[in-house]
Amino acid sequence: MKDDHLSHSLAENKKTLLISFGLTFLFLLVEVAGGIVSGSLALLADAGHMFTDAAALGLSYFAFWLSSRPRTAALTFGWRRFEIFAALVNGVALWIIAGIIVFEAAKRIKAPPEVKSGLMMVVAVLGLMSNIAVAVVLSRGRRNLNVRGAFLHALADGLGSVGVIVAALLIPLTGSYIWDPIISAGVCLLILWTSGKLIRESFHVFMEGAPPHLDVSRVQRALSELDGVTEVHDLHVWTITSEFVSLSAHLKIRKNEDAGDLLRRARDVVSSGFKIKHTTFQIEIDDTPGCETGSCPAEEAGTPRNLG
Repeated sequence: MKDDHLSHSLAENKKTLLISFGLTFLFLLVEVAGGIVSGSLALLADAGHMFTDAAALGLSYFAFWLSSRPRTAALTFGWRRFEIFAALVNGVALWIIAGIIVFEAAKRIKAPPEVKSGLMMVVAVLGLMSNIAVAVVLSRGRRNLNVRGAFLHALADGLGSVGVIVAALLIPLTGSYIWDPIISAGVCLLILWTSGKLIRESFHVFMEGAPPHLDVSRVQRALSELDGVTEVHDLHVWTITSEFVSLSAHLKIRKNEDAGDLLRRARDVVSSGFKIKHTTFQIEIDDTPGCETGSCPAEEAGTPRNLG
C-alpha cells in the first residue's frame, strides 16, 4: 500500500514538474528577447533567474525519473535520495545567479544605461502571469522537498517580475534609469531569502537529521510506555527522501513478553501516532534479576531510558 502511494505521488510530481518546465521555458525565450530589445538589466536578471528555474525543473524531473528506477543490491533505497541532492543544487544555483546579477547591478548604478520602460512593463506583466501559473501548478506537490524547491523558484521569479514592473513605473515617473539596477539588486536579496530555507532543509536531510516536525523525545517516550518494554536505546529517526521517514531502535523487554506481539504494538505506535511507516526494531531480553515477572528494578528506581 505504501509503495503504491509513493508511486502515485512520484507520478503526480513528475507530471507537475513537466507542465511547469514547459511554461517556464516558453516564457524564458520571451523574456530574453524582451530584455535584449529593451536593454533592461532587471528583465535580463529575471530571465537569468528563469533560466535557473528551467534548469532546476529539468533537474527535478530527472531526479523523479531516477527515483522511479528499481533499487539494486548496491543501492538498497534506489535513487530516491537523488531528489534531495537536486533540491540542494537548486538552492545553491539561486545564490550563484543572484551574486552575478548583484555584481552587474553594482556596475550599472554608476552609469545606468537607457532602457525602454514600456516594453519592460509588457514583458514583466506577461512574466508575472506565467510565474503565477507555474506556482499554482507546483503548489499541488509542495509536500515534496524537491517540488517545494521548484515552487520557491517560481515565487522568487514572481517577485522578480513585480520588481521589474515597479522599475518600469518609476523610470518614466522620475526620469532616471537607475531604478533598473536598484530593483535588480533588490530582487536578488529576495531570491537569497527564499532559497536559504531550501538549502538548510536539504542539508539537514543529508546530515540524516530528525524531521523537523517530529519530537524524537515523544517518540522515545511512546515506545518506553509500551507494556513489557524496560528500556529504549539507539533510537534514530531520519529522512531518506521527501515523505519517506525511517526509524530504528533497540527495545529491551522482559523475559516473559511475546516479542512478536510487542513488535506489532511498537510499529502501531509509531505508525498511527507519528506517521512513520518504515521501521526497524531490535529486541533485547532484559536479564536483570526481577524482570521475569512484574516490574524491573530499573523501572522501579526510575532509571531514565536514553536514546543511546
